[in-house]
Amino acid sequence: MVSYTTVAAGTDGSETALVAVRKAASLARVYEAKLVLICAYYEASGSVLNSPGSEATSVPVVSEQRADEYLEEARAVAEEEGARDIEVFKTSGAPIVALTEAAKEKEADLLVLGNKGMHSLSGRIFGNIPTGVARKSPVDVMIVNTEQA
Repeated sequence: MVSYTTVAAGTDGSETALVAVRKAASLARVYEAKLVLICAYYEASGSVLNSPGSEATSVPVVSEQRADEYLEEARAVAEEEGARDIEVFKTSGAPIVALTEAAKEKEADLLVLGNKGMHSLSGRIFGNIPTGVARKSPVDVMIVNTEQA
């Protein structure tokens, strides 16, 4: 029987991410699992952002303060869905690496993400966060269909 003790969900503050958070919170409630909400942010300087080929140039920059706001919004959604044991965790770095490392650090059994970017032309050509996480994650990954969001 499959059972999860720690469910993690990534958020970037988007509506689609909140759909994934809601799904993760529901799973955490059903499994009576801990829910860890994760947001990656960049401690970006001008030199990092202007470097040719820098990964930071291809990802929206999220400040630490904005990450806090996104996590509080995600916590409210998770509480609405009935999750009881909720932890928020912000981490600096590129989203794919930050999410996979945070899931490992927090000993998550499942990492839940929205499918933002998977169906766009640029996402198919240059890659996207959900696919990158699914390829590199040390834990199970659930990609939520957020097309209706």
